[in-house]
Amino acid sequence: MCAIAGIIAKQPGRQLAPGRIEEIILAQKHRGPDDTGYYKVDNAHLAMARLRIIDVTSGGLAPIVNHDPRGDQVLLYNGEIYNYIELREELTALGHRFRTDCDSEVLLRSYLQWGQACLDRFNGMFAFVIVDFANDLLFAARDRAGEKPLYYHESSDEFIFASEIKGILTQIPRPQVNITDEYAAFEYMSGEATLFAGIKCLPPGHKLFCRGIGQGLKGKRLSEYWNVIDNVCEIDPDKAVDRFDELLNDSVRLRRRADVPMALYLSGGLDSGLLAYIARPPVCYSCHFPYGEKYDELAYAREIAADIETEHIVIQPTAEDFEQYLPSIMYHLDMPVGSFSMFPLFMLARRAAERVKIVMSGEGADELFAGYARYLILVREQELYEVPELRLYKPLLSGYLGSTLDRFARLLNRGSVPDDAVKSVIARHFEEFENLIHAMGYTEFKSLLVSLLQMEDRSAAAFGLENRSPFLDHRLIELAFSIPADMKIRGSTLKWILRQVAARYLPKKVLDRRDKMGLVFPANLWFNWSGRRGEFDRQYYNELCMKVWRDVFCSGTPGSAPVHAPAMAAQSSPPRNGRRLSPSA
Repeated sequence: MCAIAGIIAKQPGRQLAPGRIEEIILAQKHRGPDDTGYYKVDNAHLAMARLRIIDVTSGGLAPIVNHDPRGDQVLLYNGEIYNYIELREELTALGHRFRTDCDSEVLLRSYLQWGQACLDRFNGMFAFVIVDFANDLLFAARDRAGEKPLYYHESSDEFIFASEIKGILTQIPRPQVNITDEYAAFEYMSGEATLFAGIKCLPPGHKLFCRGIGQGLKGKRLSEYWNVIDNVCEIDPDKAVDRFDELLNDSVRLRRRADVPMALYLSGGLDSGLLAYIARPPVCYSCHFPYGEKYDELAYAREIAADIETEHIVIQPTAEDFEQYLPSIMYHLDMPVGSFSMFPLFMLARRAAERVKIVMSGEGADELFAGYARYLILVREQELYEVPELRLYKPLLSGYLGSTLDRFARLLNRGSVPDDAVKSVIARHFEEFENLIHAMGYTEFKSLLVSLLQMEDRSAAAFGLENRSPFLDHRLIELAFSIPADMKIRGSTLKWILRQVAARYLPKKVLDRRDKMGLVFPANLWFNWSGRRGEFDRQYYNELCMKVWRDVFCSGTPGSAPVHAPAMAAQSSPPRNGRRLSPSA
C-alpha cells in the first residue's frame, strides 16, 4: 500500500513551482505513513509515500530509479506483485542485478526486460506509473480486477496523477460534480469517468501510454491489456474442484508473502471461513452488532477461530461511532458511497491497524461464483419459460416478467434510479455471455465489485493498512468464467463449486449455513429517528451520505484540499448524547 503522485509540465523548459508535489502527497500520506521520497527535474516532479510491507529497510525507499546514460527510468508504484520472487529469479538468470529485496524493483526491471508485455507476467494488485526519460515516454497500468486506484487530470499545460482524487484536488480549481444514473445505481462509473469533471480514472485491466515528456505528451493511448472474456478456456468438469482448491491455496500462499504481521477479516461465513482454514492467520478480526441473530454471525466466527487456534478479536461499533466517523469515512472514500458495509469495514480496519499492516478478506467470491440470492431468483424465473406446460403462456410471462435483462436490472436496482437506467448501464456487460449465470457474474464483476474494491482499498488505506483478496487472483477469475455454469448454482445451492472445496476444510455447522448476512450494521434500529421508509431505508441512508460527502468535498476554496475531519484513529470516543446526523442538518 502506497500513495503515488506526479506533475509533468507539457511545455519544454517549463519549471514547476516548488511545494506542489508535496501538497499532493500530503493529502494521501495516510496510504504510505512510513517513508516519503521525491524525484524532481525541471519539468517533472514525482513522489511516493510508502507503507513498508516487503523489505522494510530504508533500502526499499521509493521512487525506484534505474539510471540509464540516456536518462533515468522512474517507477511510482502502489500495490504488490505477489510472484516477485519467481520473477526476480528469472530476471537474475537473464543478467539483471538487484540492489533491494523489494517487489517494486522487480516490477521496474520486468519493464526494462519485457516492456509493456511485463503486465502479462504479474500476479498482483497494482497501479503504477513509469516515467521513462531514456525513451521519452510515460507508461501506466492498473491491475486486472481494479484493487488499486489511479487517477489523473490533464490540461493544456500539465499532466497530474495521484492514487486518490483528493490529491489532484489540491492542484486544480474545484471541478463540477456530476452524479450520473450509473453512479446512483452502482456507486461506480465505467471507463475513465469519475464524478469530478476533468479527473479521470484508469480502468481496471488497462494501460496508458504516451510519448513526449515535456513535449506535450503526444499520442496518448489507453488500451485494455486483460479481459476475462479473452481468457476463458475449456476445463474438465471432473477436475474443476481440484483445480479450484489448488489455485486458491496457491493464491493464499502468494498473498502471505510479507515482512510484517498479517490478519484476516473473519465474518463466520463461507468465504472468510475457508480462507481462515487455508491461511491459518495468527489473528482474526470480526465485527459484532448485538441486536439479534439478523446481524450476528459471531457464533460461527468464534467456532472457526477456536478450531484453527487463532487469536480472535471482536469489535462492537455503536451508533455514536457511526455519527462520529461518517465525515472521515466520506473523506477517505473520495466519492459518496452509501453501502451498508462501508462503516463496519472502516471500523475493522481502524482496529486491525493497531497491530498489523496487512489484512486478508474474502472479497470477490460472491460475484465470481454466484453467491447472491438474486442469482437464484433469476434462474428460477428463467426456468418458468422451460416448463412444457407453460409454453402456451410464454408471451404472457414475458409481458409480466420482462426480458432477462429487465429482470436482472430490477434485482440490482437500489431504488434510486429508474429500472431502464440500470438496464442501459448493465446491458453491455450482461450481453457478453450467453449463459445467464455467467452473464450476471460478469456484470457484477465489471460494476458492483469495482465499487466494493474501492471501499476495501480506502478503508484499509485510511489507517496505513493493506488489504489482500485471494479470490481475486486472476487465475481464479479466469476459472470462474471457464467452468460450466451449473458448477456455480446447482439445484438451490449457490457457490456450489466453492462449497465443494470448503467441505474439505470447514466444520459441517458452518458449511451447511444458508443464512447469508453480509457485512451490514443495524440501520433499521439506528435510523429510528429519521422517519424512515422501511427496514433498510436506503434512500435516507444515501441522502445522508451524500449530504456529508458534499460538506467534505464541495466546500472550501478552489484549489484547496477537501475539508478533512480529524483523523479517525486519533479521535476519542464520541459522547453518547451526540447530535443525530440528518440529510437536512
